[in-house]
Amino acid sequence: CSEVPMPNSALENLVKFIESSKARESFLGLFTENKKFLELLLRIFGSSNFISDTLIKQPGLIDIVKDTESIYRFKSKENLHNEISQSLKIRNTYKAQQDILRQFKQGEELRIGIRYIIGEVDIEGTLKDLSSLAETHLENAYQIAFKKINIQYGNETNIPDSFAIIGMGKLGGSEINFKSDLDLIFVYEDSPNDSLFSGDVILFYTKISQLLHELTSQVTSFGYSYKIDSDLRPEGKSGLMVNSIKSYEDYYKRRARTWEQQAMVRARFVAGNEQTGKNFLNMIKKFTYCPKLKYESIIEISRSREAIEKDLARESLQGKNVKLGYGGLADIEFAVQILQMKHGGKNNRLRETNTLSAVAQLDALGIIDNKDSENIKKHYLFLRNLECALRIQNLALMSHLPKEQEKLLMLAKFLNYFGESSIEIVEKFMSDYTQTTNEIRAFYSKTI
Repeated sequence: CSEVPMPNSALENLVKFIESSKARESFLGLFTENKKFLELLLRIFGSSNFISDTLIKQPGLIDIVKDTESIYRFKSKENLHNEISQSLKIRNTYKAQQDILRQFKQGEELRIGIRYIIGEVDIEGTLKDLSSLAETHLENAYQIAFKKINIQYGNETNIPDSFAIIGMGKLGGSEINFKSDLDLIFVYEDSPNDSLFSGDVILFYTKISQLLHELTSQVTSFGYSYKIDSDLRPEGKSGLMVNSIKSYEDYYKRRARTWEQQAMVRARFVAGNEQTGKNFLNMIKKFTYCPKLKYESIIEISRSREAIEKDLARESLQGKNVKLGYGGLADIEFAVQILQMKHGGKNNRLRETNTLSAVAQLDALGIIDNKDSENIKKHYLFLRNLECALRIQNLALMSHLPKEQEKLLMLAKFLNYFGESSIEIVEKFMSDYTQTTNEIRAFYSKTI
């Protein structure tokens, strides 16, 4: 226990799990027979309150921990889709499938978390795996929703089917973290066959989006899968839940603001009708990547970044914010996106939605030098690792460093910092954090 980041939590969480499992004698016998299994459990319980809470609330998920072959095996998005499809075929009622979606998500998230904790996969792989899981969930939720709406329309022969889900933000970049919301927009494409549909096409697609929210975000006895944020659509919360490609095009031509242009750098098709997704993205690229990015737009983006740091990060009150604070992840993302918008009109290779892929292309094209590229990648991964540790340990607010020395020590040990004393370990960690954020801010300032 002394070797894990949270030694006290290791035993506390183990006891809570045994009590919740209602199989005390069975587990005590198993621990006696299988020391390696006990060591793995203690490592999990002493590293992550988030993963521990999942096991304590759903003790049946312990089978995932027992299946060491699964823990050490990479699963592609295709593997995930095949697995959940088999489960959904067995139980085909709407309510049962809603529960399956949640159970599958929780089980896979647990497996991904364990792989990260034991070092089987690095932070880049973890973010990619979590994103693949979210996409698998959305695609299956869409199929369930579409089927349910179809049944409601009975013998209708011309059911509209040009609905697409577009991932934005971290999901668009294939880099969501534990506890991430899903930033989504819903689009459809007008079709000549729509006139043959007896119902209201917009209402039809709106019902699908409502079911997607229900299947994904509604709290049931198994909790919820993800919180969906669809505020990046035109007019935000007050706008229509679903819009046609044509209405999006009209909006972006006449009324869209610079921050909406910037947000579309991350837009990526994730589920639904693939052709609709492609057509939407082709349209949106003309808006996102103009021949020339206006100087006024760069000023507007920089002011937006200043407002985020001041009003949302609130570091003077809540402590250092890894995501939105000084030299945080937002500095890297804003700098990279400015460069993409500035040069992406002429260089299609820059139209990457993933941050590190975009950095690599900026380097390859000579827009940033190799030293900056390597430093930004190193700093980005350092902060994403730190963000992941904050979320998986559950020690503080999701993006703020804890102020307590004891919690900072747990965080530093999780990130593999060592030293002769607790004070030395924390000082090493905080020194690296300060250097990282200073260098990121310097890069951001140079870019704008």
